[in-house]
Amino acid sequence: MTGAIAELGFARASVAEVGRRAGVSKGVVTYHFAAKEDLVLAVIDDVLASMREYLEPRLLEARPLEFPERFIAAYVTEWAGYYRTHSRQVLALVRIYNSFRDESGRPNPAFGVRADDIAIVARVLSLGQDMGRLGSFDAHVMAALMKAALDDLLIQFADNPDLDLETYAAALVRLFEQATRPIPTTGRNR
Repeated sequence: MTGAIAELGFARASVAEVGRRAGVSKGVVTYHFAAKEDLVLAVIDDVLASMREYLEPRLLEARPLEFPERFIAAYVTEWAGYYRTHSRQVLALVRIYNSFRDESGRPNPAFGVRADDIAIVARVLSLGQDMGRLGSFDAHVMAALMKAALDDLLIQFADNPDLDLETYAAALVRLFEQATRPIPTTGRNR
């Protein structure tokens, strides 16, 4: 299903097409997945699991609890690395996210993991502030901005697979490191 959605888009990736691409009948697919929604939820779960599998060890390697100031670079560059190495899954997820909505037009609740990610990043940023290694800013707002910038990078990459992810990620790292840097004290009394 991931390949079909990545190539055809959500609307055109039918259960029959998924079966054809997998070399099985539509009946075999519907035996395992009662509806297209069930199949799509399985794809979302699969892609989210691959994200966790790729990102968690790499981000933990940065030792965010000891060096929260280093986390920004690791967070941005590892997400860009995931986009590069898992482009098919990423493209499928973008197409699902843009099309798989509830009755009110909101993204499917399966995408609630985004809020969890923002909360984790905000906690690391707050820790850096508490340790005096990061400046004064709203940690939740900064985490949401970082995630929004990465989401936009994902959309741009989906639209342009030749995008230089590494250069883009490096620019984001510089931007967010500068925005979170503590303001140096001059030592003067005022």
